Formats: sequence, structure tokens, C-alpha cells
Amino acid sequence: MPDIRRIEARHFMTPTRIAGYDFTCNPYVGCGHGCIYCYAKPFGDQPERPASWGSYVDIKRYPHFDIPKNTGSKSLFFSSATDSYQPLEGDERLTRAILDAIKESALRISILTKSALVVRDLDILKQMQSVEVGFSMSMCDEAASFFEPGASRPTERIAAIKTLKEAGIATHVFVAPILPGISDPLMIIDACAPYVDYMMFDTLNLKNPENKLAVFRHVLARRPDLLPLYKDIFEKGDKTWYHDLRSQIIDHARQRGVTIRYIYDRR
Repeated sequence: MPDIRRIEARHFMTPTRIAGYDFTCNPYVGCGHGCIYCYAKPFGDQPERPASWGSYVDIKRYPHFDIPKNTGSKSLFFSSATDSYQPLEGDERLTRAILDAIKESALRISILTKSALVVRDLDILKQMQSVEVGFSMSMCDEAASFFEPGASRPTERIAAIKTLKEAGIATHVFVAPILPGISDPLMIIDACAPYVDYMMFDTLNLKNPENKLAVFRHVLARRPDLLPLYKDIFEKGDKTWYHDLRSQIIDHARQRGVTIRYIYDRR
């Protein structure tokens, strides 16, 4: 159970520079999923909180859920620096309360999560004018239990995608981060092809020194045979492995009739 604190927040919608979105909503600070590679760690780091990512969560208190004026059909992304459906949401129902408050608006809602809990809110999602739900995943259940200890297992996420799609909700899968030798993008394509409108693919980002140390430590513990490959990619800058995989992904997606909306470039 993470160390929990409640904090005051001004508004649930924050302007963002993330391409394709106008606003973000981050109901929590920190994340109970505790993914060891998470890029959002620097956004949640606080001197007075435990250093271990996944060991603390701040729950935001909003004075209201009013939508700012003149937003019209602008886009709102859940979430850029946390997971709106992390385990605490099961009891807190904060994300659900926000969605319920804005369900009749013209906002274009996009949700990205690692949690099958989002299916709980299907009754609200079906009432929205514009909503899509995406799931990030890149590995099998066994590997995910090690690298994403607090998140729903990938098989549970796939089942959730199927449920949402059958209910008429637009769905997609973000295959990221792709961990060399551990992730299996082709398997994810096969498993998700019948249930997604599109897929996206991205590499592992280890620009943050703490992330790099954590990932290398976990790779050493689980797959020491892969450590030379990780050093080649993330220390020497040799992207050959990712380049070769990129071609395989494109070919396999084409064979399965899957639309790729984004895939990492060859730089």
C-alpha cells in the first residue's frame, strides 16, 4: 500500500504542450503501478516524499469540476504524469467523478492506462460525445509482473480492450516502452489486432539517470544475458536493434491489417 497524502489543487484541466492535446488531467501525483522504467518519475519526485517510485501517491482535491470557458471541442488527455486508473482509483473514484462531471461536454476525451479498471466506467464512457481509450503494453504477463508490478496484467488489459470495443468505444494500444529482448510487439499486434482502431509504438527512454540505473538493475537481475545489448543501445547509441524491429513491426502490422498511427523513427 503506497503512502497516501491528500493535496489541494486548483483545477482538474491543465493546458499542455503535448502534441495532439489541448489539456491534460492528472488526478494523482505518483503512481501505484510502480513501473520501473516510468518517464514520469521526475514529475512526481518531491523532497519530502519517499524516493521509491510507486511507494507514494498524492490524491488531489478539486474545488469543482467546472470546465473552463471557450474550450468547445478541445481535447483532454488522461493522463500525462500518472495513471488515472491506478489501484487507488478503485476506492477513490476520483477519475470517475471527473468523467461523470464532463460527460455531456463537447470535449474530446482520450484515456491512456495500464489498468483494466477503466471498464468499470463504461456506463459513463458510453454517454460521451467523443472518447477513446488506449492501453499501454509491451510484454507478456510474466515480464510485466516484474517490470510493472502494480499494473493490470497485459492479458487483463487485452480483455478490457475487447469489452470496450464491443461496447462501441474507440480503442488503441500504445506498445511502449519497448524493452529490447523483453518486450514482444509482434505478439501484442496479434493479440490486439481484432479490437483496436490503431496502434502506436515507441522505444524505451532512459535519458533520466535514475531510470537507466533502475532498468539496468532489473535487466541484470532477470536477463543478465541482455545487458551487453542494453549497453550497446543506451550507452554506445547503437540503434540497430530498434531499426530492425521497426521494419518487422511495420510488416507484421500490415499483414494483420493494423493501422499504425505512430512508430518511432530511425534516428
